[in-house]
Amino acid sequence: MTSAIRPRSLPLLLSLAGLGLTASQALAQSILPLVPFSETGDLFVTDSTNDTVWRLLDLDLDGDYDGPGEVSVYYDDTLGPIALTNNNGIAVDGNGTVYVGDSSEDFILALRDIDGDGNCHGAGEAVVWFDGKGGSASGVIAGSPANLTADLFGDVWLAVSGSGSSAPDNVDKVIHLRDLNADGDANDVGEAVEYYLPAPGGAGGDTLPQDVTVGLDGRLYMVDIPTSGTLGKGVYRLDDVDASGTIDAAGEDQPFFIPPAQANNPFFWGLTMDAQGWFYMADTGNELVWRFRDDNFDGSIDASTEASIWWQTTDSSLIWRLAAASDGSVLAAESQSPDRILRLVDTDGSGSVDPVTETFVLWDDTLGGPDIGNPRSLAFDRQPTVDLNPIPSIGTPLLINTFATTGDVVQLYVGGATIAPLPLPPFGFLELNPGAAFAPLASGTVPSFGPFAATIGLPADPGLIGVQVFVQGIAGKPLHLRLTNTASLVLQP
Repeated sequence: MTSAIRPRSLPLLLSLAGLGLTASQALAQSILPLVPFSETGDLFVTDSTNDTVWRLLDLDLDGDYDGPGEVSVYYDDTLGPIALTNNNGIAVDGNGTVYVGDSSEDFILALRDIDGDGNCHGAGEAVVWFDGKGGSASGVIAGSPANLTADLFGDVWLAVSGSGSSAPDNVDKVIHLRDLNADGDANDVGEAVEYYLPAPGGAGGDTLPQDVTVGLDGRLYMVDIPTSGTLGKGVYRLDDVDASGTIDAAGEDQPFFIPPAQANNPFFWGLTMDAQGWFYMADTGNELVWRFRDDNFDGSIDASTEASIWWQTTDSSLIWRLAAASDGSVLAAESQSPDRILRLVDTDGSGSVDPVTETFVLWDDTLGGPDIGNPRSLAFDRQPTVDLNPIPSIGTPLLINTFATTGDVVQLYVGGATIAPLPLPPFGFLELNPGAAFAPLASGTVPSFGPFAATIGLPADPGLIGVQVFVQGIAGKPLHLRLTNTASLVLQP
């Protein structure tokens, strides 16, 4: 049974900020599984026409990106030190590093806004994180990288659709990348591994990997669109059963979802997954989006019972990539006339999205302002997120983790009640009730890996048993502060 904070216990509880508060540089005690971020934050879009990476912020909290200042340049190769040619892939890791793949330069660019000025044109803010043209000491070549993903441990997975005329540039593969020595790149020995070769020795076109994503089950899922050979177009599941570090044993690669034939030749460019385990994949040949999930856990999708056409339009719609948001909607990067960022959401719970009434335009290049010339891919960063020990006991340490961008300053507050989400543009939504018991709890800075971790020593006071408290914070850099989610707990014996 829970209760409001009692007057006798409140001063004791609020004094905890001074009792043994420490900032840990280690990863949280309970490591999060490889799942999509629980809170979606800023949207990053890579634009291969303008050789630019854009950041989209809903500053006025009206649900779109068409307001003043809501679309800004995060990296422009005419202002930054590294030239882009065909920047077609993008991902963001749990600590806010933006990774940009370029299929002509064969590298991955890492972007980190170190000084907090809203772009990555400063010293050290843009680096070639992985050089796939021969600059990696691991000897791994990436001829024509496609899309990529970053997991919550900071590992990057890259799909490569080899486009060269001969090996090694024409070898299709999935590459696993890690910065093992924490020097800011993955170009050292052992930091790049050819994780999967889908058709070693095959002819050109037998495979064409386009995207990879990590599933809720920790396995890797790859989109492949071969133009020849015997493999079907669709999604393949990669499971390193023997823990060798590569997909090299029989049965470790399996077809997961080969969509049934449609009226036109399918083209699949990207894959995303939401927090409920639903996958979404756009077919630009048939102007539709598939939705599928392995509900019976047999390792593959039954097209008749576990997959459906979630969205379909009669208009021409070149959707390059999708990004699932934490609210159940899916954002789409559409390169068309006009270029648009779309939000697809099943508002009535029918299991599908109406292309007229449930499709919302978040940005459109006819509206004026900055022009995203060719939105090739998009990815969210993590909204600052507070995570609490769900069963805290009096007399024991309470661990509070705040996941945010490296270098973000964090201030946490504790309160005894919440309110309906109150919009406070541009910071986000306030949920902690400032009119109730309310006080600062902890502050610190997010380290280079993992969360800002604050440990509070809970006194062994029986008066605290059953008390429910709420924690919300604000995190960021001076020019970009964001409110966190609100987490709650009930103190136990």
